Amino acid sequence: MKQNLYIFSDTIIKRSNNTILCEKVIKDPIDEEEIEEKDFHQSEFLLDEECIIPSGDKKYIPVESIDSIFTFGSIRFNSRFLYFLSQNKIPLHSFTYNGAFAGSFLPADRNISGSILTLQVSNYLNHKRRLHIAKELSFASAKNCLSNLKYHRSRGASVIDVISILEDFIEYIFTAVDVQELLGIEGNIKKHYYTAWRKIFHYPVDFTHRIKNPPNNLINSLISYGNMIVYSLCLNQIYQTRLYPEVGFIHEVGEGKLPLCYDLADVFKPLFTDRTIFKVINKNMISEKDCFRKNNRCFLKQNAKKIFVTELENKFSSIVTLENNRSMSYKRIVKEDCYKLIKHLNGEHEYKGFISKW
Repeated sequence: MKQNLYIFSDTIIKRSNNTILCEKVIKDPIDEEEIEEKDFHQSEFLLDEECIIPSGDKKYIPVESIDSIFTFGSIRFNSRFLYFLSQNKIPLHSFTYNGAFAGSFLPADRNISGSILTLQVSNYLNHKRRLHIAKELSFASAKNCLSNLKYHRSRGASVIDVISILEDFIEYIFTAVDVQELLGIEGNIKKHYYTAWRKIFHYPVDFTHRIKNPPNNLINSLISYGNMIVYSLCLNQIYQTRLYPEVGFIHEVGEGKLPLCYDLADVFKPLFTDRTIFKVINKNMISEKDCFRKNNRCFLKQNAKKIFVTELENKFSSIVTLENNRSMSYKRIVKEDCYKLIKHLNGEHEYKGFISKW
């Protein structure tokens, strides 16, 4: 089974026969707090445990074992390496040390369909059709937030009041007359949803509400970090279908934007990012000591990033049994949502976003 490759150090990556060679760049750190680790351990890379990575400063990784590559920090590569990725249909997603999204490389050889593009655009331009899909996406996202709260209520969290508020707002989703009103309802749902988090955490953390630019505390940094990876995962699955990430339904189309990634990610962020945060905080895997603040921004330390990404990857590969008794990984479920959207555009079946029973 192919796995995602995560690279955390400054690295030169290139082709070596039919493998990917990763070689760490040794240099003086600019900020000792930001770039902590000087040794080149196996933990610099996260991949399937069955994929043997030799020790030393160079890592040779079989290309057949890689689904996509996520890099955090400074990487160096050439056009020959990108061509190698393209031949093997491996996307590459690049992030800064702080988890900010820098960009993606998507192989040129993809499933393209002019008819699907036409249908996406026509549904986006048609107010009624766009609003219908947008409502289904928003409904699935809100229900997944609600599932999280109900799960933790069953384990003693005092969140019944917030659950009641969310249930009331969810009823308004299908009464929205346009996308802007829908976005307002979404905003209220998320606002109240985040107020319940402190009642879910078993350990005291500094978090009252969502702040994005810049994230000002540990939890906001984890949310931003996790969401960027979820966006990339959704982009991977969209890439493997005939959908076009440039045309969404909730988020506006614009230059340099991939709104369908954000639409789809909204459905799955409560299941991936949020649940992973609850786990790493409540199991004391990550705490306030695993971050530091500089220039009004909170930064995750290297070890915290690795722990968090490992748990996210475990969530992506977790197998769940659906109502029809089919078993599949969460990663596959994201792709299935893409196929459901295609069937909706083709007029075969109405799109219903994935809603977790837990």
